[in-house]
Amino acid sequence: MKNKSTDTNNDPVLQALQAVSDPIRLNILTCLLLDGEKRITSEKYNIVKSTLSHHIKLLKDAKLIQEIKIGTTKTYILNKDYIQQELPGLLELILFRAQRTNK
Repeated sequence: MKNKSTDTNNDPVLQALQAVSDPIRLNILTCLLLDGEKRITSEKYNIVKSTLSHHIKLLKDAKLIQEIKIGTTKTYILNKDYIQQELPGLLELILFRAQRTNK
């Protein structure tokens, strides 16, 4: 039997922390926070498309980002309402980190 306290699928905080624990995913969130809606390409991160797809899937599964499809083009936005409701302070922490690392 699974221990509910360790089931990340039912805990938005654990799922979000797992999602932001990777530098690439954290960078994606930072870019979306600073730039708004954006296309995300594997070339920017020097990774293969399948790896980028995995990162995007984890962020979507954690409900941190939303996908917008226009034709064959996919862009992404932060799911700010969800983040502010379920994970208060996360956006501020990401912004603080971005400002601190850009000095």
